[in-house]
Amino acid sequence: MKEKKKNNRWEPTPFGIKVKKRLIEKNMTVSDLAEMLGINRSFLSQMLYGNKKGEKYIPAICNALNIKESKRKKAA
Repeated sequence: MKEKKKNNRWEPTPFGIKVKKRLIEKNMTVSDLAEMLGINRSFLSQMLYGNKKGEKYIPAICNALNIKESKRKKAA
């Protein structure tokens, strides 16, 4: 079951947090990264929040942002 924050927003996975921090450091958006990867922005966002698996994209995300892979919550 998915958990909600107190303000009704979904929490990103630990991997999603790491990706979002790195995007800020690189002055990029989720849309920029999705375009680099050739995937839909919505799909990437759902991956970062643990709602979609997208396991095959994790190595490309890590490579694009120069980060190490961390564990993600499984998509339902």
